[in-house]
Formats: sequence, C-alpha cells, structure tokens
Amino acid sequence: MIQGCGLVFLVPPPAPGLDERLLFLGDDEAGAALEVMAVELEIGGILVIHAMELRARYRPHYDEARRRRT
Repeated sequence: MIQGCGLVFLVPPPAPGLDERLLFLGDDEAGAALEVMAVELEIGGILVIHAMELRARYRPHYDEARRRRT
C-alpha cells in the first residue's frame, strides 16, 4: 500500500519536540481505504506508527492521492 499510495503528505508533529509524520493514503488488497502514518528514522527507512481505516478528515487528501495513482 505504501509503495503505490500516489502521494505522501507531511503532517505536523502532535507536540513540540516530536518529529513530523509521513501520511500515506491508499487501499488495502480488499479495496478498503486506509491511512498509514510513519516517522523517518535517523538510521534510514521509516517506522509505521499508525494504521487504520480512512477517517473523514483525510478524505480530500485520499481523493487527491487516488487521482495521482490512476
């Protein structure tokens, strides 16, 4: 899902001193819309810290990413 999400959105940190988040929006293998949040690691790569069904607040971003995937 992460590789084919279309766009990656930056989300501000939830509190001072924390890292900004990477937001990936896409579909799972069954077609369910998902939001996946990750942080970049200092040693390289990312760590997924959140994954769930897409919430309404991210729907406009999901629609934008979906247009990029097609």
